[in-house]
Amino acid sequence: MKEPVDLGELIGRDLPPEELDELLRVDRLLRSVPAPPHDVPASLTQAVAAVPLERRPPTRRRLAVAVAFAALVAVAAFGLGRWTAEDFSADYAIDLRPTAEGPSAAAAVVEVGERDPDSGNVELVIEVSGLPKNADDELYALWLEKDGEWAATCGYFSVGEGETTVRMTVSYQFRDFDAWNISLGTRPDEPPALLAAEIPDV
Repeated sequence: MKEPVDLGELIGRDLPPEELDELLRVDRLLRSVPAPPHDVPASLTQAVAAVPLERRPPTRRRLAVAVAFAALVAVAAFGLGRWTAEDFSADYAIDLRPTAEGPSAAAAVVEVGERDPDSGNVELVIEVSGLPKNADDELYALWLEKDGEWAATCGYFSVGEGETTVRMTVSYQFRDFDAWNISLGTRPDEPPALLAAEIPDV
């Protein structure tokens, strides 16, 4: 992962010493914060939304500092995104192939991560290609089959042009099911599987 951009390269060194020292202090603090959780607690977002903001007419210097700070946050977010994606480690992968109802050019790979020993959760990374772009009121679903029936839903997703990458987290014991399936539609609609693969004995 690339080193974060130096704050001095973003804002220059012509600020008053006290402002520059304060920005550098905030920069060091931001870089020391560990990665955030996947889901921010609702109580935290509500608390932030409730903080009153004092509105002041922006000055040229404040605008410059704001732009520099926004650039710093963007760089940090980009680095965090790369770190999160690269941190995933697949335990094994499943190749899903088209069924009789699916497009012949469609394919999907489900990478199954290692099960978390504390929570029991398993992260999935799905690479999908060749499926038609879904309408706004439709979603594709990854689900688990048992005795020929839709038994458990892993999650819903949309696809675009080319290849689509989807991340999901589930807690199922896969050995309790017979197959992975991808369909267009929700469980009550009982849509046919477009892509499928038997669950290996792992």
